[in-house]
Amino acid sequence: MNRYEFEDKISDYLDNQLSISERRKFESFLDKDSEARDLLKSVRKTIDLLDTSWPQKASEEFLPNLLKRIEAEKSNIRIKSQTNAKTLFFGFSPSNAFLLSTALVCFIAISVNIFPDLTGSAQSNIVNEINQKTDSNQSTQLANDEPPVFEADSSDSTGLPRSNIKLNDKIKLVKNQR
Repeated sequence: MNRYEFEDKISDYLDNQLSISERRKFESFLDKDSEARDLLKSVRKTIDLLDTSWPQKASEEFLPNLLKRIEAEKSNIRIKSQTNAKTLFFGFSPSNAFLLSTALVCFIAISVNIFPDLTGSAQSNIVNEINQKTDSNQSTQLANDEPPVFEADSSDSTGLPRSNIKLNDKIKLVKNQR
């Protein structure tokens, strides 16, 4: 038995609710550990003090005064809840309602700027400027009959035979033990 098991079983030992084998283990632990004996004595003293306490008498006015106080507190709670309900906006205090409405307005403003119009007429200025520059470049190229600055690469690298590519001495696998 360890210290934690001992502390868990103190009340069962004092109430005589342990089985015989558990009681023997408990008492053998008591014989070996002096701190455990001191703890058991202090628990017994505490229980004895609680059992010997005399009943306290309250005055004759205690119960009626207590009931009056309870009723007064109940009415105060009702009054407070009614005044709080008058100052709430959709269940929010004025400051929280202001913060929520500000956040909602910001969200709407940002979403309108981020997502384009469904008709596609509201493109960003950057896209319009790029389109205008490419249109003007194409028109000046056509007017000057100059060759374009860049051309698409027409070579096809997929047609190379794979047998010509030898990478055996350039690739070394991890498990390869050469």
